[in-house]
Amino acid sequence: MADALIWGASGGIGSALAQLLQERGWRVHAAARHEGSIPAGVDTRLTFEAGDPFSFDTVAMAVAQSANELDLVVYAAGLMQAQAIGECSPEQWRAVMDANLNGAFLAAKASLNLLREGGHFIAIGAQVDKVSLPRFGAYAAAKAALQPMMAILAKENRKHKFTLVRPGAVDTGFWANVPFKLPPGSATPRSVAEAILSTHENGVIGATDL
Repeated sequence: MADALIWGASGGIGSALAQLLQERGWRVHAAARHEGSIPAGVDTRLTFEAGDPFSFDTVAMAVAQSANELDLVVYAAGLMQAQAIGECSPEQWRAVMDANLNGAFLAAKASLNLLREGGHFIAIGAQVDKVSLPRFGAYAAAKAALQPMMAILAKENRKHKFTLVRPGAVDTGFWANVPFKLPPGSATPRSVAEAILSTHENGVIGATDL
């Protein structure tokens, strides 16, 4: 049985992916800010805070006790807040950076020793040109920085696979935090989860749009 660790398993994409993997017979270790929001039925339920490095290490230690090696790690956590850069407080900027960028760094750092040789680390980015909009400065900057970070991780850790997936608009709760309507034809979390799993199954590496 394959093992997966999902960071951000309570969000729209993360929870859909946890459920999909469970249905496909995977052993799913799920971590989120609020344990009670993680889908029922996963094998391990854990909590972490994107701005707290110790919480990532705590999750990794707990997973190591129940899984010899991981086949797949996905960083699906994120935060979108609409705020003009000139009006954004350092705390607001840091919260978006922690959720979208710093958390991905901490998840990779905590997970690398858990991945089997050939194991796959996937982070969820964004199509940055489409989110480089007024009041999206922190979010766009964080997602843009993920691409070189993931590329360098791949060069530094050649025994593993690294993929940055960049979905378009997805119908999740993120849209409640922005002054825009959900674009027509937006993807469902389930369809994005299926695309992410297909990316893993087909061995796609590097940056890829979904």
